[in-house]
Amino acid sequence: MHLKIIKEKDFDKAIQLSEYAFQYKVKKEDLPKRYEMLKRHEIWGEFENEELISKVHILSLEITIEKCRFAMGGIAGVATWPEHRRKGSVTRLLNKALLAMKEKGQTISLLHPFNISFYRRFGWELTASVNKYTIEKNDLDRYKDVPGHVIRLSQEDGNSLLNTVYERWSAKYNHLMIRPDYWWDNHVFTEGYNRILYKDERGVPQGYLCCKAADKLLDVQEFVYYTENARRALWNFICQHDSMVDKVKIVAPSSDQLPFLLNNPRIHQEQIPYFMARIVDVEGFLNQYPLRVMESPLSISVSDEKAEWNNKTFTISNHGIVSNPISEKGKLSMDIQTLTAVLLGSQKASFLHECGKINGEQKDIHQFEQSITQRPPAFMDFF
Repeated sequence: MHLKIIKEKDFDKAIQLSEYAFQYKVKKEDLPKRYEMLKRHEIWGEFENEELISKVHILSLEITIEKCRFAMGGIAGVATWPEHRRKGSVTRLLNKALLAMKEKGQTISLLHPFNISFYRRFGWELTASVNKYTIEKNDLDRYKDVPGHVIRLSQEDGNSLLNTVYERWSAKYNHLMIRPDYWWDNHVFTEGYNRILYKDERGVPQGYLCCKAADKLLDVQEFVYYTENARRALWNFICQHDSMVDKVKIVAPSSDQLPFLLNNPRIHQEQIPYFMARIVDVEGFLNQYPLRVMESPLSISVSDEKAEWNNKTFTISNHGIVSNPISEKGKLSMDIQTLTAVLLGSQKASFLHECGKINGEQKDIHQFEQSITQRPPAFMDFF
């Protein structure tokens, strides 16, 4: 058995494994587009002779934390043929992926888990959930007319207007992806979804919807706005479907408060654990992380079973980051999953201290909590 990067000549083998593992079929006419997509991935495979037995894809992407850009390795397409499972192949591939991401300067990694506990064993932690609402058409109550207007864009209109709105809206959150133009076309507005844009009375874009109406259902995958008028205008657009649909489904960040604003908040609501994250290189990540001003230096001992380069004690101060051997015990200690959850804002340090996931004194917990992000996490993409 040996690991190597899958080249174009073996793309068909990778596609066949994905089709079997994830139970879908790529149409023959869609293969050229799929090949182009795979060229953007770094795909590691484990081979037995020349037979591909398992694989993992690494996508080179970026996310924002406190408006700072972080190089991110997106893990996707993890699959093994059933006859080769439970032989340690995926473990070897994920270990290789961690090293590959570190070498490329991707200090953080995200993935959508098939099983959360499985990926926790490799250092990833749940950091982003989504709210899913189902609203009956009887609860689609319109607002009075809102200034400005709602327009429908075509793909030919480009993505710059949408991206302008998305970037202003995303400043409220951590964890969101920076979206290149190709991502909008191939991963956000997939087949059948409409680009609905709201402009105010001066023609300034302030919100958009990604939605599709079919089979008596309006499916809203993104409801993005940064002004109240934009929210109301886009909500009115949703309500205008009351003669076409029986229900509306909306996906939103876990901190979203739409139900409170409805005349009938007793709609069907679910909060779904969605994406996991993992700091790949703690020192590189901390050197870029936008810490608030600290009263005094704080040392943190980090344990990481899968990436030995992270097993250190890191001293954080207003002058930067200093790393020392793990034997020099820090004021606080935690594993890589806990550190990731805290620094991305998905969990408070005080809560994780209460749960026994962070060891240390209360005053140091308080200092740590005050020095890091207060923005809630969100993630709306998929790979």
